[in-house]
Amino acid sequence: MQLWSSILAAALAMHLNPVDLLGLGDVRDGATLPNGWSVQAVRGERAPASMVANRDGIPVMQISGMGRAAWFVNKLENAIKPTPGALEWSWRVPVAPSGLDLRDMKRDDSALRVFVVFAPTSFLDRTPRTLFYSLGGAEPDNFERPSFQSRDLYVIRTGAAADAKDWVSVSMKPFEDYQRIWSGKPRNIVAVGLMQDTDQTGMNAVAEIRKLTWSSVQ
Repeated sequence: MQLWSSILAAALAMHLNPVDLLGLGDVRDGATLPNGWSVQAVRGERAPASMVANRDGIPVMQISGMGRAAWFVNKLENAIKPTPGALEWSWRVPVAPSGLDLRDMKRDDSALRVFVVFAPTSFLDRTPRTLFYSLGGAEPDNFERPSFQSRDLYVIRTGAAADAKDWVSVSMKPFEDYQRIWSGKPRNIVAVGLMQDTDQTGMNAVAEIRKLTWSSVQ
């Protein structure tokens, strides 16, 4: 018994308390954004609507739009250093757009993307390296590619169903992905965010997220 207790305690100690990056706990229903978040429409587009809502006693952030595109950003007060850990979230798509395909520039839309922004590699960098973990459409599970705009922006289809109406939990390892994709030592994570873009297809999308955390592992 003592041996099993020691093994369990060691296993639990490996996973430190997760850091809440979404911050819905103290936000009233109907608020447009959690505290510390901002929204920036993609150039030439209108931003989708955002709202904090209650779903069965659990706060969620809902993003909805048709033919719109924007970034919803949380610039971190304390950067996440390149240590072993995982970015974890739970999302669903009450209204899924159709005709999407991350392989096609004209259909490169997503009901929701969770993105991670890394610190610039130098003061000359105008586009910091960013990973977009995306819901997609017709492309295969776990499809990935550089963005059509820049090789410093990289899109990864998470494998979750693009039209998942039930909650789907996702766990990704951004620092490992950084090293694999850009073949270099990962930089600090300085911001996380959400993106919805339906500007290419003009389709209607409603997506929700109820958890976004960073969990370090010793």
